[in-house]
Amino acid sequence: MSEKKTDVTPLIEVRNCTMEFPGVKALSDVNFTLMPGECHALVGENGAGKSTLSKCITGEYRMTEGELFIRGEQIKIPSYSIRESQSKGIAIVHQEFTLMNDMNGVENIFIGRYEKKFGFVDWKALNRRAQEMLDFLQCDINLHIPIKHLRTAERQIIQLAKALLDDPSIIIFDELTAVLQEKDIENIFRIIGLLKQKGIGIIYISHRLNEIFECCDSYTVLCDGRYINSGSVQEIDNGKLVKMIIGRELANVYPEVNNDLGEVLLEVRNLTAPKAFREINLQVREGEVVGLAGLLGAGKTELVQAIFGNHKIVKGEVLIKGKPIRVRKPFQAINLGMGLVPDERRTLGLNMKFNIKDNTILPSMKFFRKGIFQDHKAESKAAYNINEKMNLAYYSLWQNVKKLSGGNQQKIVIAKWLLRDAEIFLLDEPTRGIDIGAKFEIYQLIHELTKQKKAVILVSPEMEELIGLCNRIYIMYEGAIMDVVEGERKTQDVIIKNLLGVDE
Repeated sequence: MSEKKTDVTPLIEVRNCTMEFPGVKALSDVNFTLMPGECHALVGENGAGKSTLSKCITGEYRMTEGELFIRGEQIKIPSYSIRESQSKGIAIVHQEFTLMNDMNGVENIFIGRYEKKFGFVDWKALNRRAQEMLDFLQCDINLHIPIKHLRTAERQIIQLAKALLDDPSIIIFDELTAVLQEKDIENIFRIIGLLKQKGIGIIYISHRLNEIFECCDSYTVLCDGRYINSGSVQEIDNGKLVKMIIGRELANVYPEVNNDLGEVLLEVRNLTAPKAFREINLQVREGEVVGLAGLLGAGKTELVQAIFGNHKIVKGEVLIKGKPIRVRKPFQAINLGMGLVPDERRTLGLNMKFNIKDNTILPSMKFFRKGIFQDHKAESKAAYNINEKMNLAYYSLWQNVKKLSGGNQQKIVIAKWLLRDAEIFLLDEPTRGIDIGAKFEIYQLIHELTKQKKAVILVSPEMEELIGLCNRIYIMYEGAIMDVVEGERKTQDVIIKNLLGVDE
């Protein structure tokens, strides 16, 4: 990292920012500075205030107290808005897609700002500009097909191109890599290098701490809305950063793997789904965590969804305790004791219009008086008890889940299956987009499930996570099981070779 020159005007300077909501102080006297050509990591646990600070910078929120300077100009907070922040060169790229699935890439990039010629949209000019942006990003994407047919990483590039449309000098990357695979993350790092060369300042929000050390120059840590520290990434290591984030050293990240296993609880035989996976055979015993590893498109999510009755199969069978079962709809899987934590918690795991209580009790629906009337008191008590066990950070069971942090939303997705007393847990990337502290809590929860003789299938893109939590790991390659590793063969080297389809 090059040393900051004192005569260079910061792109962003936040002084003593305080942001209060009714009953909650989200930020308290926070300071933050972004310099030209700098990638500045903004890190902290879920609920630490990262997104709130970024929204104060973009004008979505107006800070209660404090000052905001953009390129040395003090902003008038009462009238500050998203439109003004955009006019001053600030753009944001979110983890969640804000694209129109049935429109193509060019249409999505220029939506609402189409160039016209003689009263008609000048598609020739738009196509040329879009291609120029892709050339700058050094990415080859088909811009003329509906974006729903593009890979996740390609859609993220479309969002990034859209953000670059107004030639911003400041870009906020809000959990941009949470849904990306390793090779696509490396491409984002390369693009960050290109943007820095142009003098663009980047605020980089991520829970993947290894990324901070790979692409960021500086860092700022927030904890419970308070400023903790800032400095050069070169002057700290992973351990020091974790300690600043959660206030303590995190030893023994992964709990001891349970080896007290019972009978086979779930078995899959020759399961096949067209264009997804074929001839899949696997077993999960009572008290066991079985991992599923594979690159994007290997068929992991489709397999988990098929076991849960949400993906059509053409061959094979699923057995519970040795007995073949017929699962064609998720409600059948639920009645058989399965619970699914999907990879997209906001769209598939929660009803974002419901409150905490209603999301928690949704799969159970067992609280009735006189057999026909909902027992709201019993529902509330059960929801309260299970969420307290989950250490959920909330102020009311009637709080909308939309207002919770990602880690707390994920806790509710898991809590509803605990309340249902599921026997088989299908966890598809349960730690995606959550902080190190919340990850540790979920690791402990998985360990508790195994002690209760529950069976767990865990899908994760993080090899360390699979190795640390699983008894065995099934490695998928292009829809098929490439290998099963356990014991001494449960290493990154063996897994990587299988992920790439290379024989040992």
